[in-house]
Amino acid sequence: MTVHAVTAHRLSDLRARTARVALVFGISLGLLYAGRALVDPTRAHLVMAGAITAVLVGIGLRSPRSLLYGLVVWLAALGLVRRLAAEFSPAPQSDPLLLVEAAAVGVLLIVAAARGAFSNLTGLAKAVLALSLLVVLGAINPLGGSLTAGLGSLYLILIPMLAFWVGRSICDDRTLATTLGLVASLAVAAGVYGLAQTFNGFPSWDAAWISTGGYEALNVGGATRAFGPFTSASEYAIFLGIGFVAWLAFGFRLVRLPFAVGAVALLATAIFYESSRGIIFTLVFAVALMVAARRRLPIAISAALAVAALFAVPFVTRSVASSPTVSATDPGSALAAHQIQGLSSPLSSQDSTLGAHFSLFTNGLRSAINNPVGLGIGSVTIAGSKYGGETVSTEVDPSNAAVALGIPGLVAYLAVVGIAFFNAYSLASRRRDALAIAALGVLVITLLQWLNGGQYAVAFLVWLVLGWVDRARLAEHA
Repeated sequence: MTVHAVTAHRLSDLRARTARVALVFGISLGLLYAGRALVDPTRAHLVMAGAITAVLVGIGLRSPRSLLYGLVVWLAALGLVRRLAAEFSPAPQSDPLLLVEAAAVGVLLIVAAARGAFSNLTGLAKAVLALSLLVVLGAINPLGGSLTAGLGSLYLILIPMLAFWVGRSICDDRTLATTLGLVASLAVAAGVYGLAQTFNGFPSWDAAWISTGGYEALNVGGATRAFGPFTSASEYAIFLGIGFVAWLAFGFRLVRLPFAVGAVALLATAIFYESSRGIIFTLVFAVALMVAARRRLPIAISAALAVAALFAVPFVTRSVASSPTVSATDPGSALAAHQIQGLSSPLSSQDSTLGAHFSLFTNGLRSAINNPVGLGIGSVTIAGSKYGGETVSTEVDPSNAAVALGIPGLVAYLAVVGIAFFNAYSLASRRRDALAIAALGVLVITLLQWLNGGQYAVAFLVWLVLGWVDRARLAEHA
């Protein structure tokens, strides 16, 4: 053995021993901290977050795709885990459990960069990169009033956006199909949980969250909307919608047909009793576009047909449904009545909140004229109110982009949406396979909520699918 080989062997052995010592030292510190948490329960959330992060990162170092699947499951269960943890120890103002996603996405992003995620930039990739840079600038915008709020908001907006680069490099067809199949199964489980909340009542951990959260949007005519294992009813509804379009796209093959019919029926029931009208309209719009893409109709004709389907919803609802008798002991009847009234009269100020939402939207767009550089991203996330800023969220992406990032942010956001939808529809109409059709459905179901990082499980999926669309388009032109 040469001197060089001996030296290399000794260095390798030294590095291995150093790594083992560091590992033992790290585990020892972790155990000491865990022991302290048993005495000080307020640190339990931090210990739990550290343990889950260690498991996910360990998985990611061996298999990035397994980490991706694990992260999807974690985000779907995050709300429930936080509520269960709060049963044993109070959650701090900044819950460290929220940092698990950032750590996992960081590992995936490192792998993605090594695999060329930032090379061969397309128009969509450049638009996403520009919007991401504006989001970073929006975090330090002095008009936001609180730097802490701006930096905290990066977690809610920027971290999910990084999934675009993960989808662009790691997420091949098989990986995305597996991911959406996993989401479809999780949606069924979430739907069962939500229906149990509606008809059997909320378990103690959910009831405690409702009482302490002051979440007025959950209250409908004296009944409380279901939210499943998620942090909000809106996230629950959209996640169910993603599962619905995934089952539609993948499930209707002979071997899967019985399962698909049952899953679609259960998800439709859960979505109906969630009692939000917006998800019904976006679901109709998504299914119409998916069918049109499958038929290879031009995008303009498809859009016109999808809009016509939206206008048909009130007429169909009035023709086939009547409001049930509301019972004080049956929350389902109140939720059903609220749903039917809103679908029958979407423009009524008494039965629909469309007018209020539209007012928030227009006011948000006008703010870009008064503040061309925006008020910072803390102004449109819960981090704004939590860390000393002011939250003026308009509830939808275009106006939120205008408020937070001003005219440049609105332009960048519209560029991302325009390019993404053209690419996704074109891809679906050319390939006509279940995966491309499902990806189109996911993007439509989540429309106007792509920047809503408070919907943890949903926001990550949106940008992952967008990255896959860009990857698939590149592969076609390779």
